[in-house]
Amino acid sequence: MSNETAEPLDVVEIGRRLREARASRNLSLDVVSAECGISPSLLSQVERGKVTPSLATLHSITQVLNIAMFDLFGSPADRPALIREGARNVIRPPDSGVSYELLSSGRLRNLQMIEMHLSAESGSFNHALSHAGEECLVVKQGAARIKVGSEEMTLRAGDSLSYVARLPHKFEGLEDDTVLIISMTPPAF
Repeated sequence: MSNETAEPLDVVEIGRRLREARASRNLSLDVVSAECGISPSLLSQVERGKVTPSLATLHSITQVLNIAMFDLFGSPADRPALIREGARNVIRPPDSGVSYELLSSGRLRNLQMIEMHLSAESGSFNHALSHAGEECLVVKQGAARIKVGSEEMTLRAGDSLSYVARLPHKFEGLEDDTVLIISMTPPAF
């Protein structure tokens, strides 16, 4: 079994990988930015590593390019991948109180698992996501308010929820150090 660890990449490397993905699909800045709802200038700055994109912007770009967000941080996964705690790929959007740790290898797989950490004061995903597939989550620690479509629920440690991911969904931490384990198919991050 592989004992690879991946270091978080800087914004220049993330931008390079986005630019390569866009170019390999023969898509122009104008086409991708229009589909993402951002300006071509912003997309160009992201690709050149001049700005750190918000998680929502990064998610939108990866959806248009049909790549998983963690592909920007990952390494080849054509063999079993052991991911040690403390060596996971992590996304921490600035000033959001949320972090995402990739539990699965994330590449060339039909399933993705992430550990989402939320704080009580600022731990929320600002906008609802929707994407293809299904998700199942388990509250590992703490409590969270979860909105799926028009339904809003409070889940506590040990509770689980599954739903069709095309329904808009968002999460908000109700206690400090709330931890959710989310399994999704196909990968969305």
